[in-house]
Amino acid sequence: MKTKFFYMLLILGLFACNNVSEQQIGEEVQGIIVKTDKEYLEEGKMIAESTFKVLSSNLQQAMAEGGIENALSYCNVNAMPLTDSLSKHYNVAIKRVSDKARNQLNLASKNEQKIIDNYLASTENRKPVLEQNENGKITFYAPIVAKALCLNCHGIEGEILSSENNEKIKLLYPEDKAIGYSEGDLRGVWSIMFN
Repeated sequence: MKTKFFYMLLILGLFACNNVSEQQIGEEVQGIIVKTDKEYLEEGKMIAESTFKVLSSNLQQAMAEGGIENALSYCNVNAMPLTDSLSKHYNVAIKRVSDKARNQLNLASKNEQKIIDNYLASTENRKPVLEQNENGKITFYAPIVAKALCLNCHGIEGEILSSENNEKIKLLYPEDKAIGYSEGDLRGVWSIMFN
């Protein structure tokens, strides 16, 4: 009787293992990767922080080499290509968007504007959020908050942002709306769509 019971357990075990293997093979063939919300949030945060570090360090280097005016010229030419190369590197679509964009390519969409409005409505609750679109793609959103260094180009004219630098901004970005911020203000959001 014990032997018969042992063989039944062995057969059930083999079938169970076989089903798991077929399921795993099917997922690998179809390329399905299932992530939890926590994993998407962690990955989105890491990508946003890495992108910020790359952009920030390059801007600081440009400032060290030629002041704010040089940093503005550098950003005008290089910010979008740097972001695009990081998008390819991480296999995502990285955007920095705002309701008051400097570059009109960074103007928030209707959905991104809703995210910005939610962050503006509650300065206490500015945690990253996830949304899934109608195609099933997940987008990570996180606030971009003005830091002291940012105010050299995004601050209030006549305070930290000089009139000369604001003229340079207007020359490079005729439709600029990205000034008038104070430290801690919401500048926009990271929008990172996972492929």
